[in-house]
Amino acid sequence: MKRRQGGLTLIEVMVAILLMAVVSLIAWRGLDSVTRTDSHLRIDAQQSREVLHALLQLERDVALRANVELQEPDLTNSDPEHAAKSKAISVRGTDSNSFRLDLIRRAATSENGLQRVRWWLQGDTLYRASAAARDRFPLPAPTPREGVAVLRGITGLQVRIWAPGEGWRQLSGNRKNGPRGLEIQLSRATPQGEERFRQVLGPLD
Repeated sequence: MKRRQGGLTLIEVMVAILLMAVVSLIAWRGLDSVTRTDSHLRIDAQQSREVLHALLQLERDVALRANVELQEPDLTNSDPEHAAKSKAISVRGTDSNSFRLDLIRRAATSENGLQRVRWWLQGDTLYRASAAARDRFPLPAPTPREGVAVLRGITGLQVRIWAPGEGWRQLSGNRKNGPRGLEIQLSRATPQGEERFRQVLGPLD
């Protein structure tokens, strides 16, 4: 008698291949989901870093604003320190998302004196420009050509100022020198949707 030769039938092979294909598809979908999640997290983290960097730079500029350095020898104001600070910062905003902040701050190295810095919104981009520091007046003003794009994709920016005895009020179409407090609210378009951020600077006394 001839011994029957062992092996797999064609149906068994096809079933095995089908099972391997199903397992591979499940593994691929899981890997794709992990990759997409990681990509979204990286983009979100990058966007958060950009916003945080911009707000921290703005906070630093305001914190380093000049005070007694702007005080004139013959100043007779009853509050000379606040009068000096009032010259150091001014802000302008409108309901149409226009925004400009001008300030005089101490240079990164104290021996360099003071420098003028300007923040402004143009289109959907927030810019910052700083002029060269000098140890005597007049201080050169920054120009738009010196501007650096700090934050892009801005869909809205509103400014409120703190008025003693009145509280927070919207800054609409006018210029305010020496505000006692600033609240900046901005919204930004992201792949995940519109995100909103709020920065409070103050009290600026």
